[in-house]
Amino acid sequence: MGWLSGQFIDIIEWLDDGQDTMVYRFERHNNEIKNGAKLVVRPGQAAVFVNEGSTSVADVFEPGTHELTTANLPILSTLMGWKHGFESPFKAEVYFFKTTKFTDLKWGTRAPITVECAGYGMFDLRANGSYVIQIADPAKFLTEKVGTDGNFEVDEISNDLREEILMNVSDHLGEMELNPAKLTGKMKDISEDLQAPLQEYFGTLGLEITRFRVGSISMPDDVRKELMEMSRLSAGKLANADPNAMQNLTALRASRAMGDLANNPGAGGVAGAGMGMGMGMMMGNQMGAAATSATQPAATQAAPPLPGAAAATGTEYTVAINDEKYGPYNLTHLQKMADDGSFKTDMLVWAKGMGAWTKAGEVPELSDLFGPPPLPGVADDGPPPLP
Repeated sequence: MGWLSGQFIDIIEWLDDGQDTMVYRFERHNNEIKNGAKLVVRPGQAAVFVNEGSTSVADVFEPGTHELTTANLPILSTLMGWKHGFESPFKAEVYFFKTTKFTDLKWGTRAPITVECAGYGMFDLRANGSYVIQIADPAKFLTEKVGTDGNFEVDEISNDLREEILMNVSDHLGEMELNPAKLTGKMKDISEDLQAPLQEYFGTLGLEITRFRVGSISMPDDVRKELMEMSRLSAGKLANADPNAMQNLTALRASRAMGDLANNPGAGGVAGAGMGMGMGMMMGNQMGAAATSATQPAATQAAPPLPGAAAATGTEYTVAINDEKYGPYNLTHLQKMADDGSFKTDMLVWAKGMGAWTKAGEVPELSDLFGPPPLPGVADDGPPPLP
């Protein structure tokens, strides 16, 4: 009488009650599916029949209500050998698949990715983001990943997918010609470049990656600080656009290293002192080179004027005011500036024929513009009082 404990199943359906379940096997136990039973596949689901005791995928059903007969179970009917029609109950495994999207899946680098960048050498990056997947081919997903698992959840495959993502991210960032200052603006491009190769792997599992995003790429604090300092030093210009920016950066690095030695004088001993002197000399050379570059005229100088020709031709001078160049101005204009106090003897000037920037008070032609110097010990507060 053991057969009385079983019963025929006439409705097969899955009421999904979890957001993480990807595949659910219908609990048939020892019961047999009734001939003409109803299969209910709801929107966002797919159902797959598998021959009992086999891994062979039989029939796949899309959303809708289906009556199970020989007509709509052709593969299963053939596998079970019903040569004379589909009249008796049968046993088969039924797997339901959630075909909606699984969103907000996270990925992130566990270890830093070492990259190389011109002007900065090698340094480490960390990256993280999110991705969205869905089951595109239920039959393939069943054979490739699910097997006989009766309750397959997204956590069971997320680690495998994350490893594939990290491998692709590491390879892609390592091959890029990175500019650290522009990483933030490259997130969308990097995301789009990575989605296609990732889909090749996901497709072999019966999955589709519908969205892949790089949320952030972070760099070491010292590199980030240097970028900010470089931005200030070069007035917003990048190192490859400002010929003096790399010199400024080298001097800045040397200055920071000297500051570290000063804050920890016992750490380096004699070697540290020697290093500090070397860095000081290097910084001085770099700053001197930067200053020389800033004071040299950009254009090729013409031949110097003949003696006595300056007054005849009206020499014009460029004036440096607050590290900005103004002019060139002729002597008449400079006299007006000297009279109203906007042109002073300690301001640097340059004209064609001069080898370098020179203080205005040291140029013979300009020294007369400022009047006689004050008497020693007498404050230059204007003319003396009337008698």
